[in-house]
Amino acid sequence: MGIVMKRWKINEKVVLWLVTVAAAVLFGALYADSLILIEEPGEAAGGSTLENWEIADSDLNGAGLHEDKGIYEQDSNLYDVYISVFPTKDESGQMLDLSAFALHTARDHSYNPVLNCNIQILEEGRKPDPLLDLDHKNATIRVRGNSSRGAAYKSYKVKLEEEAGTFFGQKNLNINKHSSDVSKIATKLQTDLLSQIDDIAGYRTYFMRLWIRDASLPEQEQEFVYYGLYTETEQPNKTYLETRGLGSNAVLYKASDFSFAMSDVLVNVDDPAYSKEAFETVLAIREGSDHGKLLEMLAAVNDTTADFGEIFRTYFDEDNYLTWLAFNILMGNEDITNHNYILYNPDNSLTWYFIPWDFDGALRFGEHRSTFSQPDSLRGIQTLNVGILHRRYLRLEGSIDKLDARMRELLDQEITRERVTALIDSYKPVLEKTMPLYPDVDRLDMEPDELIPYLDSIYSGILDNYEAFRKAAAYPAPMFVAAPERLADGSVRFAWDASYSYQGRPITYNLSLYEDAGMQNLLFEQTKITQTDYILKKPLGEGTYYLKVTAVDDLGREQLSLEHVQNTERFVFGLLEFTVPAAP
Repeated sequence: MGIVMKRWKINEKVVLWLVTVAAAVLFGALYADSLILIEEPGEAAGGSTLENWEIADSDLNGAGLHEDKGIYEQDSNLYDVYISVFPTKDESGQMLDLSAFALHTARDHSYNPVLNCNIQILEEGRKPDPLLDLDHKNATIRVRGNSSRGAAYKSYKVKLEEEAGTFFGQKNLNINKHSSDVSKIATKLQTDLLSQIDDIAGYRTYFMRLWIRDASLPEQEQEFVYYGLYTETEQPNKTYLETRGLGSNAVLYKASDFSFAMSDVLVNVDDPAYSKEAFETVLAIREGSDHGKLLEMLAAVNDTTADFGEIFRTYFDEDNYLTWLAFNILMGNEDITNHNYILYNPDNSLTWYFIPWDFDGALRFGEHRSTFSQPDSLRGIQTLNVGILHRRYLRLEGSIDKLDARMRELLDQEITRERVTALIDSYKPVLEKTMPLYPDVDRLDMEPDELIPYLDSIYSGILDNYEAFRKAAAYPAPMFVAAPERLADGSVRFAWDASYSYQGRPITYNLSLYEDAGMQNLLFEQTKITQTDYILKKPLGEGTYYLKVTAVDDLGREQLSLEHVQNTERFVFGLLEFTVPAAP
């Protein structure tokens, strides 16, 4: 009995020791879990210091684009905006009034008068306080946009003065009539979707009803005339960047006619040939006064002797680029080859980022697709081959798979049926209050009772855009065709760039020569050409001809070239018009 008790006492000590150890381990684990993690600073690239720092070693190179998504708040409210436009002297001393805006023509930016105005932005249903001095200037107004400048109902840029305060922190308002927007909610839907998508920046947007008063008329004739529904979009500038927690010491360019090609007008400000006006025909300068890093990037992108994979990693963020591409393809933004985007590059970094811009031409489905929309083989990524950056990236191994994966990720997580449906449903009350009324009812692309069913079909259209991308990517890449060359013996040499199969399939070329753009009168045809040129021995007489060169893979999938012939009604894709002059 005594031996048993002694053993029990020994075991008791062991148990107590084990319990103590276990408690200490548990306490240590709980204490470790309670610690706040602290990120250790990394070492500067290349061991650089402030004295020997170089931009090539910057810690910002290759960093992702991370905007502060907390600035976005879902706002489907309607704001009532009253603008009184005053007679204003231009730079030459000539007095202008609201009627000057009617003189704008499409795509002409040389005429751009700025008028003084008073603006009142109110909650829906409120009218200007009659005690307010509505004849007091607190802002300026001008027409904005490109092709919409010639429309009867313009879009406007309003710059608020100090007395007017700000509208959700904005002093520069882009009040857009969305004249080319079939759905009338394309900008709002896309920007609201972007507010939850990583690796890309978006915009805060607001629905507005607009009234304008012409203060140049006799007082008894002055009234606020209803202009209908508009959508206000943030201005991409320094304030825009600061609001998002992005580097505001930066350059921002809006692509006007830019496909990443070298250009004689794209030179730096210290070049004797520099002209800001000429520069902005290619890239509109939103922020920044030095173009050195842009020119460095362009030289690298156009260097076909260097490893493009390394060039892309040096100057672009792949997550941002893929997100920008994927989003535009899903939305059906077909017109992004040389404009409708912003390029952003912060100081102390070599990296360039894409930010979307101009959303009106998207979300067009079925019979409402543009008459200039591409055929199936040229949809998705294919017309991006116009730009050298896109052309070279899409030919990197695995690039198509990465883009496909990013599109599927967006559809699974951010651009879901539930999210799209909820957003569209929140916009319907705004449309119900505006679309049945003049002037909006007169500018619908469909019957009023067709609009809601069209909105309800938008998500199916987004899925169709994804399938169109997959289908088009199976075709060979389109190529450029050179202007035909007449040789000394009278024969004609036709030449074109090499096509490319994303699946690695062999490609041959077909050549057809026509007398007419309708391709009814065939003069010559040659198929299964293996090289990228062909010499027609038969001389061509003086006149205008039409050349069609297609790339065909071994499965018979035939791709058009990137040329087109345009008339007032439609584009004819894959056709080059050329003229043979009289023989010398």
